[in-house]
Amino acid sequence: MKISRFNNLEKKQQHLMQEMDQSVMAYLTEIKEENDRLIKRLNEVPVPKTVVKSSIEKTETTPGPEKIQQKTQSIPMNFALRSYQKAVSPKQDNEPLNDHQQVKQLYKDGNSVQEIAKKLGKGQTEIELILKFD
Repeated sequence: MKISRFNNLEKKQQHLMQEMDQSVMAYLTEIKEENDRLIKRLNEVPVPKTVVKSSIEKTETTPGPEKIQQKTQSIPMNFALRSYQKAVSPKQDNEPLNDHQQVKQLYKDGNSVQEIAKKLGKGQTEIELILKFD
């Protein structure tokens, strides 16, 4: 009987491990797809060209040839961040927010856990768990 219980427990543990592996794989797949979408959107957006002025500098202390700085093109960091935020932020298609999204939004708006629980008709512990694990 003990061996049978142990075998059943082992099977349950293996089943739980498989479920966890599947969950992690689904999460990683979702992240990969999101990154692919981001890369695609970044490639579609025209890159603004910002050119640093080329300048000719002479050294005053020692005579010598003129130094020329090369023109460089770079993508501003803010541009990349804005593009990433647009790709990652939830789409606003007038779809109603689910409970988890409502909790996050209310918390971002500065509501306390107690206020959120009252507004949504949920328990404080549930709200705390949503904020902690989502």
